[in-house]
Amino acid sequence: MTADGGNALSEPAFCLFASEALAKRTWALLDEIPGVRENKDPECLHRMRVASRRFRNALFLFAGCFPGEDLKRWEKEARRVGRTLGEARDADVQAASVAAILSGVKEARLRPGIARLLLRLSQRRDMLQEGVLEALGRLEQGPLKNDLPEALRALSVRMRLACPGEDADFVRREALALLTRRVAELEVFDSVAGHPERVEELHAMRIAAKRLRYTLEIFRPLWGEETSGFVDKLKELQDLLGEIHDCDVWAAWLPLFLEKERRRAARYFGHARAFARLKPGIEFLQEEFRRRRTGRFKDFGAFWKTSTQGAGWRNLLEALGGKGP
Repeated sequence: MTADGGNALSEPAFCLFASEALAKRTWALLDEIPGVRENKDPECLHRMRVASRRFRNALFLFAGCFPGEDLKRWEKEARRVGRTLGEARDADVQAASVAAILSGVKEARLRPGIARLLLRLSQRRDMLQEGVLEALGRLEQGPLKNDLPEALRALSVRMRLACPGEDADFVRREALALLTRRVAELEVFDSVAGHPERVEELHAMRIAAKRLRYTLEIFRPLWGEETSGFVDKLKELQDLLGEIHDCDVWAAWLPLFLEKERRRAARYFGHARAFARLKPGIEFLQEEFRRRRTGRFKDFGAFWKTSTQGAGWRNLLEALGGKGP
């Protein structure tokens, strides 16, 4: 709160910074539409999915700068397109992972099951593209493309008129307050680091790390290269937790896939004997992903221990001139 009781996060200097940060993230999202529609390079979809997450994080941080109804419309559209992109991206990642494993498998008895899984993933990705195209059509006709850029330009003009110039010190103070909250949201998961069985909390921890990283990236222009090391550390943490989560998804999904293929074989052939040739490959994958998870969790534990020694993540705030939570 400001001295007169107002909301500091709606102050002109802060909202001027917000207008520029959000404009950058809005166009990072919209500029990927042609490549995602063409669907020749999966990295276009990956970039657009990440852009949608960065956009939503920024919109949350700068909510005080916008009317509530506009905010709801923009957030709803971003969430909807992000969900559709997420499903397609997950299918891309899964297919790439299985294809990489298949290319290294020499044992003939394992290949049919892995190849069948890759086929089903490719079929699912093709089906999802229709939903992606529909989401892109809504996005091009919706408020994020047709209302938000003009709203951001209008906000920038109003804020420039309301303050003589950017108050970098004020924005830094507010940014540190937001980063302090994000650090606390990550540190609260400290007890999870020694518990590999706490699947949902590990996934929530990854989300907290991602939000801290995205928030730090938004305010990076205020500190420059001072933030680089911490951004890299957060990216490493996010990747480790992401690989653990991917293994957890496989652990839950592969038994369902096996059962579905067994039923499919029984319906088509009148018996499930043909299914037997698929089973060794899928069981091999189950063991492979269990092995990977064990290794990645060990890596994560060592990384987290090193990262939290001393002041831990609060070093980030101290380096930027703030105080820990």
